[in-house]
Amino acid sequence: MKLLSSFFLSTFTNTKKNFLVLALFGLLFPLLLTACGGDEPTAAPTTAAPEPTTAAAQTTAAGTTSASTTSASGTTSGTTVASTTVSGTTGAAGTTGASTAAAATPTQAIPAGTPYPASTAGVPPSPTPAGEIKPDQQILNMAGSDVNTFDPALARDTGTSFVIRQLYSGLVTLDKTLNVVPDLAAKMPDVSEGSTLYTFTLRQGAKFQSGKEITADDFKYSFERATDPKLSSPDGPTALPAANYMTDIVGVQDKLDGKATEVSGVRVKDKYTLELKLIGPRPQFLAKLTYDVFFVVNKDAVEKGFDQVDGSGPFKLLDYKRDQYLKLGRNDNYYLGAPRLSQVNIALGANAANSAVLYDQGKIDLTDIGASADVERALDPGSALNKELVVTPQLNLFYLAFNTRTRPFDDIKVRQAFSLVVDRPRIARAMFENKVKPATGILPPGLPGYTGQPGPLSYDIGKARDLIAQSSYGSPANLPHIILYSTGDPLAGVLQATFKDAFGIDLEVRNYDFREFQSGLNQKQFQMYLYGWNADYPDPENFLRSLLGNSSPFNESGYNSSAFEDLMKQGDEQTDSAKRLSLYAQAEQVALGDAPLLPIYHEISYTLVKPYVKGLDITPAGILTLKDVYILNKP
Repeated sequence: MKLLSSFFLSTFTNTKKNFLVLALFGLLFPLLLTACGGDEPTAAPTTAAPEPTTAAAQTTAAGTTSASTTSASGTTSGTTVASTTVSGTTGAAGTTGASTAAAATPTQAIPAGTPYPASTAGVPPSPTPAGEIKPDQQILNMAGSDVNTFDPALARDTGTSFVIRQLYSGLVTLDKTLNVVPDLAAKMPDVSEGSTLYTFTLRQGAKFQSGKEITADDFKYSFERATDPKLSSPDGPTALPAANYMTDIVGVQDKLDGKATEVSGVRVKDKYTLELKLIGPRPQFLAKLTYDVFFVVNKDAVEKGFDQVDGSGPFKLLDYKRDQYLKLGRNDNYYLGAPRLSQVNIALGANAANSAVLYDQGKIDLTDIGASADVERALDPGSALNKELVVTPQLNLFYLAFNTRTRPFDDIKVRQAFSLVVDRPRIARAMFENKVKPATGILPPGLPGYTGQPGPLSYDIGKARDLIAQSSYGSPANLPHIILYSTGDPLAGVLQATFKDAFGIDLEVRNYDFREFQSGLNQKQFQMYLYGWNADYPDPENFLRSLLGNSSPFNESGYNSSAFEDLMKQGDEQTDSAKRLSLYAQAEQVALGDAPLLPIYHEISYTLVKPYVKGLDITPAGILTLKDVYILNKP
């Protein structure tokens, strides 16, 4: 799932001085690199915490960058909520297990020297709270990113997904340790016919917010609607999330291609029994089922539009003003019982700017402070904020992508050359003060299948220049005009200066707000762009196939490798976990050598949570749900 950097939201949001900060950062970055060690071997991190972490609009000329506020997602990708990223999933029956970076537990700062990916702090629910839970205090205030849709079949970014998860439910969901557990299913499914038939029994009496009971027919309607090519206009069915997440089900591809009017692999056996037939064994299938596109919707409500959401999640939509605010209220018909919180107020746009200040003023109850200067204050053991800090390494990736269909990045040697001049450890140190983890591969630490094995391309300016000389262009002077697109990420200015220093080229940076950026990205015409991905479920297939699979709607780079596809297909069909992960690891190495994208860093979430907020779990996939949150002893 695409995501937005919390670093940008919390640090570079909405003030005129930030335009100057971004421009100066791009110009001064080479000096910062020199101060941090020049071209000599990179030193080990020395800051007090382990090591993650953008949004905006306008076109900038070569040599400059600019930013304007956006509250959508994307870290150059996706979205964040209270600057805390959202998404995730994990092991199904006989599949990958939970991520090794488990959900955080009691709030505390990470001591100096703690190795990545240790995580601290969630805010665990208190079975027997010491104090009175006052009904009139059950309001949670937070800053967040705007949503792009209330339709779960169209959710593509983490900010939207966070809200969708509060409003809707699916057959299964993720618990706080990212294990797959029943949701609207009464139990985990019966799996038969060589692990290709999943039979679900639904909870009886579960209802939509309107009071209508949820049945197997509702799920069949929802799945077939999500795969309807008419839903995809104007971008075509390949742009639908269903094209990435649902094609394991028999008949989905035919429905997306317009060859069928229903999905043959979705069968209603009776009112409370649903069968899903797969095209073959898929160990990660149950994990995929936790994604938004599989959530159930009410046909009667859908036909009236999504202005009035009728979901089955713990909350309902009370009010929404784009780029201003979003209000959720408790769903009294929620099948697990109404949540304790009566209302959730999410500030958006300019109202969410400078969230650390809002937190200090007591106007919001939690916020991610990214890799900003506020982190140092919170990490100080003598600071009052220290006991309110939650540090959680995230299962995500921020990357620079090259469009393999456009000049000059249709030449593999040019892609490799541009990758070789980016010093990722130095970026982590000089730009983020080691509050992100430099990426050596596509998969983040803590994800099943992560090996730590670096790709074949590591920092080497001399080799990069040789590759340009060997390319079809022969010299940097022969390269066409190159534009780097982003959503206002300050890293764009850094890379602009990096490529100028390495190749003497005047690369242009263009920054858009997230909606415009996403629209342009869907057209697959950007030459080079900064973006990010947050785990929808902790399985390497989610990163590798989503970002690089030739049929994925999220493969905006246009990467198409038969060697990569063959290894991924073998991995998909392999039921032995170790062999499956090994095949995915080989596919990752193929992609890293082909360089359709350059992994740059993995984020760490630094979240401040007021001590009176209880029951909040901040997982390596972000905040998944607010259903267990409550307010206790608020002053």
